[in-house]
Amino acid sequence: MTPWRRLPGGITCIDAAYVAPGIACFYLLEGDGHYALIETGTAKSLPNLRATLAALGIAREQLRYVVPTHVHLDHAGAAGLYLREFPQAELLVHPRGARHLIDPGKLTASAIGVYGEESFRELYGEIVPAPPERVRTLADGESFTVGGRRLEAIHLRGHAEHHFCLWDEATRGWFTGDMFGISYDYLRLPAGAFLLPATTPTQFDPAAYRESIHTLASRDPAWLYLTHYSALAFDPAQVALLCDQLSAYEALGDRHGDALEAALRQCTESALATLTDAGTGASLAAKLHMDLALNAQGIAWRAQQLAAAEQ
Repeated sequence: MTPWRRLPGGITCIDAAYVAPGIACFYLLEGDGHYALIETGTAKSLPNLRATLAALGIAREQLRYVVPTHVHLDHAGAAGLYLREFPQAELLVHPRGARHLIDPGKLTASAIGVYGEESFRELYGEIVPAPPERVRTLADGESFTVGGRRLEAIHLRGHAEHHFCLWDEATRGWFTGDMFGISYDYLRLPAGAFLLPATTPTQFDPAAYRESIHTLASRDPAWLYLTHYSALAFDPAQVALLCDQLSAYEALGDRHGDALEAALRQCTESALATLTDAGTGASLAAKLHMDLALNAQGIAWRAQQLAAAEQ
């Protein structure tokens, strides 16, 4: 099985080899013989990218842009490495994220604090600093072109303050990063795709997240290019599915530890029940245990921030 899928409109989805196949991906976008990478994954993604470029007959010099939607390491961990790999490429990033990719020490230390040195190296590999002269920030609403193909960056809050999404007019599609949630292949159900919000700490803001979802939906996109995972046809019902879950998350701020995770799993099973039977929903929620544990951390962080603000 190849690590890449050709999608309509000159886009190739490449598996990022993060944790396991089918967890995270990144995109190779073509415009008049020039290419951009949207997201990078971690250093573990480089062999899959090399294999994809070789299979498609694309020279390294044709890669012009590396564009992570935000600087979380499963989205931008290979940014500096890719600049080293592709000498013609420029790194385009949110203004709040640029310094973290130029000097990734803080990102690295934070992740090692969570995972430990050994697990960090296994998950993320080498984190290479990006040369500052090859880094350009994108303002809200700013566009750039890949060949003659225009992409527009829109700054969106709720998941992270250093997040933008990219609008591709050619396919009427959004490269959503984490702003339109998570939908692995096994969550593409006969009644419709299930989407889980991504509420990792430390900048989760449910109200801003809901507003961002409505902003994305307001363009009536045809496609959503999810990092977790692959292309999904847009359906307006997905907006309520995500926003209702975020509202339910807000009601869990008084829960802690195991009680919070149990309540979050119940919320997820309830949301899945709109698309499938209870037994299947419970089974799917169980498969999402790692994502739900991370979401619980974001909910707990948000509750702590609100409590501190009231003191």
